[in-house]
Amino acid sequence: MIQSASSLVPVMALAPQADEVILDMAAAPGGKTTYIGQLMKNTGTLFANDLRKERCKSMIANVHRMGLTNVVGLNMDGRKLQPIMPKLDRVLLDAPCSGSGIIARDPAVKVKRGTKDFEEASTLQKELLLTAIDMVDANSKTGGYIVYSTCSVSVEENEAVVEHALKTRSVQLVSFSSSVGFGVEGLTRYRERRFHPTMDQCRRYYPHVHNMDGFFVAKLKKTSNEVPQRAKKDRRPQDEHRVWGEEHWTPEMMDNVVEKFNEDGFPAAEKHKPKLNKVERKKIKRAEVLAARACDAEKKSSKGAPAAVSADKPKATEDAGVAKKTGKKRKAAPAETIAETKVAETKGESKPQDGAAKPVKKKKKKTA
Repeated sequence: MIQSASSLVPVMALAPQADEVILDMAAAPGGKTTYIGQLMKNTGTLFANDLRKERCKSMIANVHRMGLTNVVGLNMDGRKLQPIMPKLDRVLLDAPCSGSGIIARDPAVKVKRGTKDFEEASTLQKELLLTAIDMVDANSKTGGYIVYSTCSVSVEENEAVVEHALKTRSVQLVSFSSSVGFGVEGLTRYRERRFHPTMDQCRRYYPHVHNMDGFFVAKLKKTSNEVPQRAKKDRRPQDEHRVWGEEHWTPEMMDNVVEKFNEDGFPAAEKHKPKLNKVERKKIKRAEVLAARACDAEKKSSKGAPAAVSADKPKATEDAGVAKKTGKKRKAAPAETIAETKVAETKGESKPQDGAAKPVKKKKKKTA
């Protein structure tokens, strides 16, 4: 049996321990089941379930071939396992998916799968993940973990499914970088969608980056056995939904939704902004408000200031000479007189300048 190296990553993230009770919900053909049994050192109890009877044959054959004696084989629908299962320490759910991550090995996936297939797969994955969470014991001394994985790279089957579990169950995402030290961080935002900030604890594996099948792995820790009565509301701002046709394929949009890689082919690390406390945020907000007010005041002053009027050079020199002789400073002419002089000059009339002798009118003598 030959499988991709990415198929072993979910088991490494699960990190099974000896003498635990573990369930592999979709086990066939048995590659992950036998690896879990090896890490458990053939102790404890390992339940291996699969829906299809014909696939269970290969799973049981691989279990016998590897010499495992702690495996219990099941042929049931994973959504109906809870009533017959004991409380579990760990659960591995390698959910059935569209297979968009193995297009490099099977190009027929591009033709077989449609939009409806992705929607149906996402609905089934959400039901299976919620069942897996309900079967795990949150009070387990060594466990309480659920690993969710798919061989798909679509957001609907990966981040959207984990987001649904975070809203409807008492779980939280945890890191497994101590067991698996490579992979691209999960998406916290994609187009108009916004996911939980801890979604970067998930890991994505791409064929062109890691030289293995496309894969998605998320590790959840159950915090309480109580099921919330209603789902948690998402109060984060969401962008308006719009249809993404070719007219939206701009360079700016591609920079936002496509992972950036450096020259070596590895994803460039994003610089996270430092977290600020309440006092620091208030200071920054106050500084922004003051800067906006100062900008508005400058605009108003520039609009209200009168336009500077340039006088002719000879007139300026004459006024300066008169001011020197008399010792008086010349007052600036008001804007109305400047406008009148301009109108008079256009008509050909001349107005007397300041300091020039005005013509004296002779008064007529009244006759008795």
